Amino acid sequence: MLRSQPKDCLVIDNFPLVREAISRIVSSIEDINLVHQISDIQVALDLVKAGSIDLIVLDVNLAEADGFEFMRRAFAAGYRGKAIFISSYGYPIYSETAYKLGVNGYISKSEDPALIRDAISGVMRGYNLFKTDYKVRNRKIVLSQRETVVFNYLKKGYTNKQISEFLSLSAKTISTYKSRILDKYEANSIVELVNSHDVVESEIRLAS
Repeated sequence: MLRSQPKDCLVIDNFPLVREAISRIVSSIEDINLVHQISDIQVALDLVKAGSIDLIVLDVNLAEADGFEFMRRAFAAGYRGKAIFISSYGYPIYSETAYKLGVNGYISKSEDPALIRDAISGVMRGYNLFKTDYKVRNRKIVLSQRETVVFNYLKKGYTNKQISEFLSLSAKTISTYKSRILDKYEANSIVELVNSHDVVESEIRLAS
């Protein structure tokens, strides 16, 4: 029986210990050839552009950029491999944004390593996997991809001006996105919105 071509993987995370742990999990999967551990976004993007990466494993929260924004740049640069977010963020808006972005999975870092391994392995075999940890006020609320990115920066304490510089948009545009987010969740502030999220369910969905 013919074996599939060995795959090269790129692991992007702020923390060396997390990168090492995820890399060990990835390396234990059959047909994985080489695992690159990187925190620098530009170096990671250059590696993707070189065309040697088959799988990207990354967090939403990155030191120099938003993980969603990185994947947009990767896809724009021609990346056609697999990608899965392994993140500390469990809100459904992140999982939904990842799905709409076109990546192959989203799972929490709090999961058992064996489950994370199965998720990565499933993505490598052609499955899509998305995890939902949270439900907000029992209402179906959908943020656009850009609103989700802005919300992620706001959660980390960045100002409208700083976010406008990150995304090459005007501060007024960022303010508009912020207002839309608060209106959708009927919240008065980002702090109130973040604190309103309660863990109510844990569901794994695999779909080919």
